[in-house]
Amino acid sequence: MIVVRGKEAVEMAVEELDELTSAYTSITIDLGTGDGRFAYNYAAENPGTFVIGMDPVREAMRELSMRARRKPERGGLPNLLYIVASIEQPPPELAGRCNQIFINLPWGSLMRGIIETDEMVLGNLSHLAADGAHLRGVLNTRVFDDPVPLDVQGLPEMTVNYAETMLVPAFSRHGFTLTEARFLAPEELIDLATSWAKRLSHRSPPPSFLIEAKRIRDQ
Repeated sequence: MIVVRGKEAVEMAVEELDELTSAYTSITIDLGTGDGRFAYNYAAENPGTFVIGMDPVREAMRELSMRARRKPERGGLPNLLYIVASIEQPPPELAGRCNQIFINLPWGSLMRGIIETDEMVLGNLSHLAADGAHLRGVLNTRVFDDPVPLDVQGLPEMTVNYAETMLVPAFSRHGFTLTEARFLAPEELIDLATSWAKRLSHRSPPPSFLIEAKRIRDQ
């Protein structure tokens, strides 16, 4: 597993991960963490939880990974780790260990995989999830200014009906039961502690769709 530590990226063995997480009651992962702001804030607010920010772009996580390594009085967070990985190839060291999965305003293959119910993407979400894990995703295909990137063009429109007819059975095949599927109120999106949400707060935010699910491994 490749861990970001400021300007460095180093391999972490599963034994070191076990040691880091042993003192915590649960593990939370923020998929597609981007610059890692949500993961950082969540770790600061939940010191009893070990938080992992995961993104394929190493450079984006550099600043906050460096801050997390400082002494606690200078913003350091011993319960936070940033790793380089994609949903296509999640670290095997995390298999079945994540008690909470956040997916905040994803883009690219992660967003497309969820909306189009890609079997590999949903299978890898299931691979990461512990029994009883909670998944919370906020989807928005219109966070981009024109021109819209090619990899998010042509996606189906997220609606409650689409979630019920497409997402519910697809998630169920991978052990997830959808517990909520609805549009977020504008103030809910603005309260989301991510850089994307902060950028959207400066203009009229487009509709964003919330999905929540629970992982029942033996259902």
